[in-house]
Amino acid sequence: MSSSRSRRQFLHYSTGVAALALADGCAPRPRPGGVRAATLTSGVIAAAQPAPSDRVIKPTSSLYFVTREPGAEEMIWGEAKYYEDTVPNARFYVHSRVRPPSVDPQTWQLEILGSAIGRPRTFTYAQLQAMPQVTLRRVIDCGANCRAFFPRLPQKARGWLPIGFTQWHFGAVGAAEWTGVRLKDLLEAAGLDGATDVMFTGLDVIPTGDGAVARYAQVIPIQKVLESDTLLALRMNGEPLPVDHGWPARVIFSGWGGNTAVKWVGRIEASKQKLPYPTFQDRQVISGPDIAEPYRPTVGHVRSAMELHEDTTFMPGDIVLRGRAWSGAGAIDRVDLSIERLVAPNTWRPVWSPAWRQAQLLGKPESMMWTRFELEWPRVEPGRYRVMSRARDAAGNTQPRPEDVVWNQQGLGYNGHAPLELAVLPPTMMP
Repeated sequence: MSSSRSRRQFLHYSTGVAALALADGCAPRPRPGGVRAATLTSGVIAAAQPAPSDRVIKPTSSLYFVTREPGAEEMIWGEAKYYEDTVPNARFYVHSRVRPPSVDPQTWQLEILGSAIGRPRTFTYAQLQAMPQVTLRRVIDCGANCRAFFPRLPQKARGWLPIGFTQWHFGAVGAAEWTGVRLKDLLEAAGLDGATDVMFTGLDVIPTGDGAVARYAQVIPIQKVLESDTLLALRMNGEPLPVDHGWPARVIFSGWGGNTAVKWVGRIEASKQKLPYPTFQDRQVISGPDIAEPYRPTVGHVRSAMELHEDTTFMPGDIVLRGRAWSGAGAIDRVDLSIERLVAPNTWRPVWSPAWRQAQLLGKPESMMWTRFELEWPRVEPGRYRVMSRARDAAGNTQPRPEDVVWNQQGLGYNGHAPLELAVLPPTMMP
C-alpha cells in the first residue's frame, strides 16, 4: 500500500471511530398495518421523520459507498482489500426506511413481557451493560443482497410482476465483532417459561402508506432465540453501537439474514402461543412460478465476492485476485475461481482448462464469519475478462450457476456466482 493511501486510510479510520455507522434492516417496503407501535416510546426523544433524503446520519462518501436508493448505501467491494477481517463501523452498509430514532440513554428502557414471561420487567442500558457480556465475530448479510442479478421476470412470466425494490449488487453485507448479552440470559432473568415465539420490536416509526405507521419487528422461534450465539448487541467492533446501526441495542441471530437483526430494540415479547407475523416480516416470503410452497427465508445462503471495483482496469502481467466468502450455514471450506475472456461480441471463453481453479483460503475458516481467499493469475495479457467466484461451506452448500438460481418475486436469496467484468490494458493506452 502506498504511503499516501495508508495515511488516507488511517485518517478515515480514526475519524470513523467517532462517526456513526450504518444500518442494514434488509426488508421490503412496508404494507398497510401496524404492530402496536404507538405505545412503544421509552427513551425516544423525537419520532423519526420519513424524509427519504434524511435516512442516514453518517456521511456516505462515494469513495466507499454506492447509493442504490434513499437510505440504501452499499459497500464498495473494491475498498474491502484495505479492511481487516471486519468492516470498520464507518464503512458498514446501510438500509434504513426512516431516520433513526433519537434515544436518550438515561431514560431508554428495554421492556420484556408476554405470556411466557413470569416476571415482566424493564432493563436500563446500565443494567444490560452490567450483565455478563459475550463477543462474537459474525457476518450480517441482507437477504436481498445481489438482488440486481436476478432476471426481472421469470421465463414463466404469466401472473408475476417484475422484481423491484433496492437493486443491491454484492455489497449489502458486512462482518463485525458484536458484543452484548445472550438473549437466553436476558429472558431467563425475566422468568421465561414455555415460550413458542418471541417478537422483537424496534423504536423506528415507519409510514405504511395509508396514513398509519408501524414499527419494524420480527417474530423468531424460541429455539433460535435461545441459542448460545444469539445476542442483544450493545457494541460493534469494540465501540457502542453507532446510531444508524441500532443504538442502543439490536439483536443478532447468527447465520440468519440481516432482516431479522432488529435495530433500536424497545420491546421483547415472549409468547406461549404462535405469534402472527408483523407488518414487514409478512412480506419477506420466497414465492415464484417454480416454488411449490412459499416460505420465509432464515439461514443465509453461501455467497462470495471479489475485492474489486466494478469494471476495474489492471496492467498486463501477474495479478493476484482476492475476495471473501461466507455462509449462514457454517464455515467456508473451499473457494474456486473461473476467468473467461471476451473473444467476440457476447462470446466468452474460459482462460483455464478445466475452467475452475481452487483458491487459497487465508486463515482458519470460522463458522458464520467470512473467509478471505486469493489466487494468483500469472502472465495476464491485454483483453476483456470476467471473473467468477464459487464458494462451498462445511455443510456442502455450493454457489450455483446463475442460470440455476430459482427466481422469486421478492428477489431474495440470490447466490449464483455472478460474473464481475474487468479490463487488462497497457499503460500506454491510457487516454
